[in-house]
Amino acid sequence: MNEQQAIQQTKQGNPSALAWLVGRYQLKALRAAYLITHNHNSAEDVVQDVFLDLPDLLRSFDNSRPFEPWLMRVVVNRTLRQLSRDNRLADLPDAHESEEWAAQWADSTSNPESAVQQRELEDELWQQMQKLSVEQRAALVARYYLQMSEKEMASLADVPAGTIKWRLSRARARLRQLFGDDPRKDVK
Repeated sequence: MNEQQAIQQTKQGNPSALAWLVGRYQLKALRAAYLITHNHNSAEDVVQDVFLDLPDLLRSFDNSRPFEPWLMRVVVNRTLRQLSRDNRLADLPDAHESEEWAAQWADSTSNPESAVQQRELEDELWQQMQKLSVEQRAALVARYYLQMSEKEMASLADVPAGTIKWRLSRARARLRQLFGDDPRKDVK
């Protein structure tokens, strides 16, 4: 089965086609939601709801456009809506939860020392990202983890591109301030 077939069959209610899409995109969707909420349970809830609603959501999907960016926009929008509805800042995960998720996402590396340094840097980044606004975190996730363009991000957030540029600029400036120096200086 290919992606287009899975989309069409999911629209028609075929559970195996939906399972194919879940298998292909679930981890990336979870990663996006988690990076915004930094709460494993909230991320899972949002992604589960997206995939449960996917047969209905696909009715508004334009088949001439790429599926993955559309799906990630849905996930990010739902995540932001969930955070807004909860009206709270995301909690930091416990150490075990953070290790599990980081292990799934970390790139494999041949040098154990570099892997440890990279892991420490990632942990510090996640902690510092929690000090940003939800909008700034979402902008960083969309830009650097989902590799969305500023135009896609503006469409996703339903704001002008200038607002996205401003959010990214403020988020990067705030992270630089929080880190003090360049945190990569010791990573080789």
